[in-house]
Amino acid sequence: MARRLRPGRATMTGLQWLVRVGPAPLDAWRVAMGWGRSAVYSHASRLIERRWAEATAMGHGAGSLIYPTRDGLRVTGVEAVGVVAPAPTWWAHCVGCAWTAAWLTQRGQLQLGCRELAGDPGWRGEVRWRDRGGWRTSGHHPDLVRVIEHTPVAVEVELARKSSARLAAIVELHALWRLQGKIGGVLYVCGSERAAERVERVAERHGLTRGRGGLGLRTLQEVKVEARELASRSRAAVA
Repeated sequence: MARRLRPGRATMTGLQWLVRVGPAPLDAWRVAMGWGRSAVYSHASRLIERRWAEATAMGHGAGSLIYPTRDGLRVTGVEAVGVVAPAPTWWAHCVGCAWTAAWLTQRGQLQLGCRELAGDPGWRGEVRWRDRGGWRTSGHHPDLVRVIEHTPVAVEVELARKSSARLAAIVELHALWRLQGKIGGVLYVCGSERAAERVERVAERHGLTRGRGGLGLRTLQEVKVEARELASRSRAAVA
């Protein structure tokens, strides 16, 4: 009988993170786990060799996304929804979510990843908004959940521009959850300062303001810079 391959502790931890978060660029995964550049390629190769992960190229010069396979999900035992190779329309969102998750991981604040939330009905709400075609209704869950002083905070990675009506409906859902005590607030990670300002204007109209008013705002670039800095400090501390 062939000997069953088992991952090392660091590789398994890295796989568990991918199962929780979903497709991630290698650099974001590396930063989340606190690995050096050579280590991340070693762990990726090991997981792909064992068919616990696959990678898809995002185009010339854009790098690759690594994501767990169904076998990878099974071997970790983590309760999460599996993924297939993400379509190009989702690449930017996957990258944004992965970097935000890496930042939260380095801060010790990642409570729930994207793939955990996708399978948890307790974090699924309903939003309703009106556009030119009439009223629209859709299910919605946060991209991530962070925890600050034992209090959950929803996290939205806002890179693609939504209609003002749809954005307002999602903000209303978070305002309701905050009123009910489900969350302490919501953090929006936006693609630019201008996008963050737009979210702030919409949120203020629905009772969420910055700071103690339940609204947090960061740009994706700020998140990436801080995540890298935190990872570098962590590696230096154990060197």
